[in-house]
Amino acid sequence: MSSIPFLANLYTKAKENNILSGIIIFDIIALLSYTIPIDIIYPGDIDLIFGGVVGLLFTLKNRKEHQNALKTSLLVGLIGAILSAVSISIFEWVLFIVYIGFSFTAFWSILIAILLIAFVVGLILSLLIGYIYYRKDLRLSKSKSNSKYTDEYLEDFLNK
Repeated sequence: MSSIPFLANLYTKAKENNILSGIIIFDIIALLSYTIPIDIIYPGDIDLIFGGVVGLLFTLKNRKEHQNALKTSLLVGLIGAILSAVSISIFEWVLFIVYIGFSFTAFWSILIAILLIAFVVGLILSLLIGYIYYRKDLRLSKSKSNSKYTDEYLEDFLNK
């Protein structure tokens, strides 16, 4: 019974810290979905896309007015992709250690390979989703400025 207020409080705090929460959501979903083997092109591609979309949508849906959509999405997309690449590489490295043996060279080669795909996926996703939200904001601000019933007009009308 006490877990529901905890979850509500956690969600409220996550919305307040939307950038950090988006990065963490990106990483957690990418890592958890990586453990389910459904990779098509390269290990981590679909997982990074899935984690990136969810993390970026959460961040941009809950962003504050002073946060630019493109800058915020680039920040979350690139940092989330790099963090996801590191966590996926550590996961792969542990499996490598269990089956073959300890090797730092294996870790660095796994990290570089996954980091390359993660950087590309994070950049493309953040630019695409950020641009969609940026255009949405432009459309909303344009419709507000072109409206003949602005806040000042309505205030003047109420004062009369």
